[in-house]
Amino acid sequence: MKAKHLTTFLLTVIFMVPAVHAENVNVCPEPASCEIVPSAYLPLKKVSLACDDQEALTWAKKHLKEWYGKQAPEVVAATRVIPTMDAEAYQLSVKENETQVTARTLQGVRYALYSLRQMAIPQRGTQKVEGWIVPQVTIKDHPGLSFRGIHICWFHETEPWEVERLIRLAAYYKLNYAVVESWGTFRSKSAPWYGWPDGTMTKKEIKRLKGIADDLGITLIPQINAFGHATASRGGAGKHSSLEFNPEYQPLFEPLNGWNWCLSNPEARKVLTSIIEEMHEAFGNPPYFHIGCDEANPPSCPDCKARPYSELFMEHIRAMNDVIVARGAKTMLWHDMLLQRGDERWKGFYANGTPETAAGFLKFPHDLVICDWYYDGAKDAYPTLDYFKSLGFNTLTCPWHNSSGTIAQGRYAYKAGIDGILGTTWHHFFGDNLVNIYFTLSNIAWNANSSFSQGGNFMTHLRQIGWDMKTKNPRHTGTYYDELPPEPFLNN
Repeated sequence: MKAKHLTTFLLTVIFMVPAVHAENVNVCPEPASCEIVPSAYLPLKKVSLACDDQEALTWAKKHLKEWYGKQAPEVVAATRVIPTMDAEAYQLSVKENETQVTARTLQGVRYALYSLRQMAIPQRGTQKVEGWIVPQVTIKDHPGLSFRGIHICWFHETEPWEVERLIRLAAYYKLNYAVVESWGTFRSKSAPWYGWPDGTMTKKEIKRLKGIADDLGITLIPQINAFGHATASRGGAGKHSSLEFNPEYQPLFEPLNGWNWCLSNPEARKVLTSIIEEMHEAFGNPPYFHIGCDEANPPSCPDCKARPYSELFMEHIRAMNDVIVARGAKTMLWHDMLLQRGDERWKGFYANGTPETAAGFLKFPHDLVICDWYYDGAKDAYPTLDYFKSLGFNTLTCPWHNSSGTIAQGRYAYKAGIDGILGTTWHHFFGDNLVNIYFTLSNIAWNANSSFSQGGNFMTHLRQIGWDMKTKNPRHTGTYYDELPPEPFLNN
């Protein structure tokens, strides 16, 4: 990682808004309220925990032992009355004799101890760790947005440890959802030909990652593309994860490069239904399932062209939604095919639909969650977000790696009453982009008034996750896997 790039980014966001705190406590995301005694550090010897959830004490003891080893602080249950708090809120107070944590739920306790871990440093004057010290501080904290998510791509080249690290980092930065998109890597039993034959998203691996995510307080959401992007491969790669080795299944896809699923073929819907049900079950039946549906091509199949394509599109989405709702979950999908290309209302935003799909969308069930993606710099207003929200849909704003855009979209979400934020990584989970995406997203998702001044300890946080994973391979450390990254990343 080139340090000057991170420094430039941090200076940029620091001067965008005034700093809130006199002293940086290096907690990411920045707490809603923080009072600190400058330069006063106290030994971390005892943690007093007040929480209604009986599991919280067990969780705290386990993880403090994992993080601090033989020098882990004693954890005791507090007997004082717990005030009314939001489910994810917490209070953290470091005093002379003990550290006090107050939360109504286990999730609040997790967040308090994540903040504590980020602040703690080894005591000075020793060669090896012999104890821990933390700033004398009082934090009263709660999230700003209820849905705080990250979208993670599981490519053919992606190894499970990479996905695990991204999930752990998201949880550590207090995001509560991670959409995991299978780019042809899900090993389906119902459709064994679907995707790459050596895909690493096995049910065993999903179960392992789900166990980690559940423990850390983040919910995994599966995704496959049920309309466009049916290749389950990046467009520029020219690959098709199913048809390269299984040409007999061509009727399930549109003739033009196989980019779309063939909506007029009832067998395509059967296959998608079976995969969705199988994947949803493998992920433990989470409350959401993402079906993609962005950037689809016009139909090239004679049967699809013989009918109004908007009718096929509406029937298809309704059918997929019925499957997901029947499983007790909500359907998530990208927004762009629901807006008419060329409509002046959406000038400067992403609209790839036709007049028919845009009109047909108005008849969609309102239990859909619209993921409105916008990847450029900051704008004063986001009319597409307002549009979907005004129609009664749950709506998420979805930025990428443009930091000013992420901040602006997040702040607009608070102002306009948007339901949450889903940051995307795509193929940019390396180097500066990894830092910028996670740092900016987590701060704006948690704290509408974040000063974005508390991200200087990212490398330590990433290293701590490596310790939790028992990492021994040098390639599994840092923001690049190799000391000398590939040329495209050097120039990125």
